[in-house]
Amino acid sequence: MGKVARVERLIAIVCLILAVAQSASAQARRSRQDGLSTTMSSSTAGAGNLHLTLYGRTFLWDNAANQKIPPVLPHVELNYGLTDYLDLTAGLNAISYVLQPGFMYGRAKITTPDNKSLRLLGFSQTVEAKKMMLDFFPSNGFRVQKEGFGPEGFILGNTSTVNSWKFTTTADLEMIRISSWLPFKLYANLGWEGEFSSYINDDNAARVKAGKGKLRIPEQDFSMIPMALGLELKTFTTDFFAEIEAQPFTAQIAHKIRADLRGDDAGEYTRFRIVEKVFDVHYLETPIYVNSGAKLKYKNGLELQGGLSWLLSSDRGPELGPCDERSNKCLDGATDGYSPFFPQWKVFWLVRYPFWFSQPSSELYRSFLLRRYQDKRKKVDLESTLAKPAEDAEQLDAAERKRRLEERRKEADGKAVDLN
Repeated sequence: MGKVARVERLIAIVCLILAVAQSASAQARRSRQDGLSTTMSSSTAGAGNLHLTLYGRTFLWDNAANQKIPPVLPHVELNYGLTDYLDLTAGLNAISYVLQPGFMYGRAKITTPDNKSLRLLGFSQTVEAKKMMLDFFPSNGFRVQKEGFGPEGFILGNTSTVNSWKFTTTADLEMIRISSWLPFKLYANLGWEGEFSSYINDDNAARVKAGKGKLRIPEQDFSMIPMALGLELKTFTTDFFAEIEAQPFTAQIAHKIRADLRGDDAGEYTRFRIVEKVFDVHYLETPIYVNSGAKLKYKNGLELQGGLSWLLSSDRGPELGPCDERSNKCLDGATDGYSPFFPQWKVFWLVRYPFWFSQPSSELYRSFLLRRYQDKRKKVDLESTLAKPAEDAEQLDAAERKRRLEERRKEADGKAVDLN
């Protein structure tokens, strides 16, 4: 009952956030930072605009592990628009499996100089540097020190000052530019994230050296290709969205493409060697989530967001643990199976507040188009509206004349009877 009650409380919080939509001002101010839960927009914040964003998410499991997860998992981010087409971001993330600092990061995004206008097609490039801050690795999966498989996906870690780089190309399509009857926006992200060095590769190199040439372990590529696709319906004060996100390994994508070109099925699994274990990961076992939610806009520039995520990926091969010919059969050469232990679903929320904020002209134009769309829906047909009373009066007058004629006919028939 405790787990059910916790889930019900979380859903109630999300519903409460959405319920306050009635209090959102009719003159809501929009920021150009109009990305979704995990999908970025091609637009920058705008020159001189400074926003503080607080994120939260709660991972919900199908077992007792849920009892140990705190209800709110913070993530703070500060974003500043250096110019109209360049902004800078710094943030601190908390690992959601256990409440502790996960990594801090700095990010720069550059877009085309026409960022102030409402673009039909928008493009941007983002570069992000991360520094891992884990005291210990919160995972039961295969790992070495602060690097390996965990509930958050694969976590990169090493002793470098900056642990990893991430590059993201973003494109979006403003359908409202085609027609005010199409208040939709389509988002697409494709990136690459790689590390400077690897605890796992260092560990493998040490074991090869200790084996004095008897053991061969090739260096492994743990870089990832984060990708996302989202669709958003924009109304005057409330936006609704749905998105799908995935984070496969670069090696998995390359392996799959090569296998498909050869016409064989060898690309389904990619082999990894970690902690004296050899196991295979199916490309559909990487984190794949579908997210849906809503965003509220307010007069002072405040933005609220809430929603739910659902896990699409699942176990495709042997279970976690040693291979066995009868109970846990693996591919030839593997020592252990692999089972993804990502949470089945999660609740997320966001609060974004502007310290310095000037609404860009593009968002003023969007508000005008959205208001125009609403006004069209409420349009009154004056000709038919004004003509209706006259038509009603004419019909009433005709009915009244017919009734009087019927009375006179009956009166005439009565007089005829009397004469007879």
